Amino acid sequence: MKALKLILPALLFLASCRTEPGRPDIRSVESLDDLAGFKVATSAGSSYDLMLSDIPGVEVVRIGVGELLLAVEKDMADFTLMDQTQAQMANLESRGLEIRMSGIMKSTASAGFRLDDTALCNEFNEFLAEFRQSGEYDRWDSLWRSNCDSMAQVLIRRPRPQGDRTIRVGITDNIFPYIYIKDGSLTGMEVDVMEHFCSSAGIVPEYIAQEFTTLIPALNSGKIDVILSHMRVTAERSKQVLFSAPYIEGGGALICRSGASVMPEKAGIWQRLKDSIDRNLIRENRWQLLVEGLWRTILISVLSILAGTMIGILLCMVRMSRSKPVANTSKTVIDLVRGIPILVLLMIMCYVVFASSRIPALWISVISFGLYYGAYFCEIFRTGMMGVSPGQWEAGAALGLRKIQTFRLVVLPQALTRIIPVFKGDVIALIKGTSIVGYVAVMDLTRAGDLIRSRTMDAFFPLIIVTIAYFFLSRLAGFGLDALNRKVTPKGKAV
Repeated sequence: MKALKLILPALLFLASCRTEPGRPDIRSVESLDDLAGFKVATSAGSSYDLMLSDIPGVEVVRIGVGELLLAVEKDMADFTLMDQTQAQMANLESRGLEIRMSGIMKSTASAGFRLDDTALCNEFNEFLAEFRQSGEYDRWDSLWRSNCDSMAQVLIRRPRPQGDRTIRVGITDNIFPYIYIKDGSLTGMEVDVMEHFCSSAGIVPEYIAQEFTTLIPALNSGKIDVILSHMRVTAERSKQVLFSAPYIEGGGALICRSGASVMPEKAGIWQRLKDSIDRNLIRENRWQLLVEGLWRTILISVLSILAGTMIGILLCMVRMSRSKPVANTSKTVIDLVRGIPILVLLMIMCYVVFASSRIPALWISVISFGLYYGAYFCEIFRTGMMGVSPGQWEAGAALGLRKIQTFRLVVLPQALTRIIPVFKGDVIALIKGTSIVGYVAVMDLTRAGDLIRSRTMDAFFPLIIVTIAYFFLSRLAGFGLDALNRKVTPKGKAV
């Protein structure tokens, strides 16, 4: 025991004196093989992600497109690997960044079709061949790369394609300058390609924006007809997707901190705030994205609360049935739903249960949240009802009240005093939980913030705006339920 008392302090002392091995110098990186030992940020699920995973010793940081440059700026990663065209348009010098290597993994982007949809794929390939042969492609590519803002305005003002056919185009609308939102309208090089194709073929395109990783499941489940999201052809993707001929050529760029000894002098806090407001809200009318996202979040939240309440009441009635098989079956269903993460349930509902339907993703989200939180509300209602003494029913009968009158005038007010405080917590959780609906192509508040961040590469300000919005929505719901609780609780007993 005495020996242990002597050895333990010595071990602690040695541990405190231990030094971490020196980190390699980023200037030593001359090839991709030199990235071993470094942290490299890239967008999750991209072809760069797959490539980096095959390089031994590289720590891959998988994040969204809007956070790639920020990860290097804030020293969360040593490098970021992203599209070279995007990097060249990102004004790296003002952020203290530079391109360390370019022309990495030269590749092409193709449109993706279902494996059995060879007719539409061949039609698209014929258009591309004619587009290139006429020389229009070279002119189009040169104009977009030289001044994408001017070309975006041209595309926004151009009349929409008309026709007797409609195709659903799955996109990820935060890939500047290929697919992005400007002045509230979808634009970009790839959108322009699809618009040219649809105009020539007499097709009306319906764009469905969602997360990049959900595009292939959406295609194979029939939710969309074609993928147009700067997708590169890989062996694994080719097993599930029929790719067209390439329509854009490019490569990747490896970006790191410039190491400049003299950094630009930072402006004052008020000037920086003013610049952030202008860049994230005023410019290109980006505030409209937040307003639209806020409205969708409120709509989904309100409808989900109503649906969840009705489902919860029905489940509660079944759960309290005197028939044991019925009660046990409902208990099993409730436990099953509560045991599944809400994101998994949402994906199952969208890509499995309603895979072949044309129900909008917003309504699928309402159904999913209503079902999920209905299972929680059921147990809240059941606990509140069981907390009322059975003698209250007898008292109502003694007063000559019918059962429905006893429930409405005697039992329900007492149950509500137990239900509302707990119900409030789950309602607030539901409102905050709606932030995941962007995975199934719903433009909610969180998704709006992501779109702004992907365009401005400014993570802080959009996140703060979204945070404040969710805070006030949650507080508003809390105040409303607190007021209801005070109304149904006898004076002197409100909590």
